Amino acid sequence: MVTAKAGSAVLLNHKCWHGNFPNVGDRYREMLAIAYRPGWAGPVEEKIAAWNPDDVEKLPSAVRPFFIDRNTRKWGSRGETNRPMASDAPGISPGRWDKP
Repeated sequence: MVTAKAGSAVLLNHKCWHGNFPNVGDRYREMLAIAYRPGWAGPVEEKIAAWNPDDVEKLPSAVRPFFIDRNTRKWGSRGETNRPMASDAPGISPGRWDKP
């Protein structure tokens, strides 16, 4: 059991088997789950709402470029992305599918 005081945070890998004990208090428990998904992969859903332009305008200018169209996908039909990949990685190189 991992115990934590009110207001504390517990960080764990979501792939780790986990659970929780019964809530015996009189308030709801809350959780914030954050997962990383590379920008080039696009959303999991078919189409999601655009960022609110007024909210984006309030962001620092250095941060705004990261708030492009949320439905952007930069990959090809063979799984290639906009990131350069090593060509000398046997077993994981995309070129492995081209070999007889």
